[in-house]
Amino acid sequence: MTPPRKLTERAFTLALVAFFAWIPPLVGVFSLKGSIFGLPILFIYFFAGWAFLIGCCALINRALRHSIQTEETD
Repeated sequence: MTPPRKLTERAFTLALVAFFAWIPPLVGVFSLKGSIFGLPILFIYFFAGWAFLIGCCALINRALRHSIQTEETD
């Protein structure tokens, strides 16, 4: 039983986005002296990106689990 191809491609793309989001040249772009709500912009970048990736992982995981369960019942 293999997961649907489209969902595995999305999971792989999400892993690439996560990798490229935290490479040093891109992180340097957000290393500014400003702050948002008293927090440095770099912290906001890290934690907002981290929360976004966790949310995307949860959605992909739910879709994969649903597709596997529907294959089992067929």
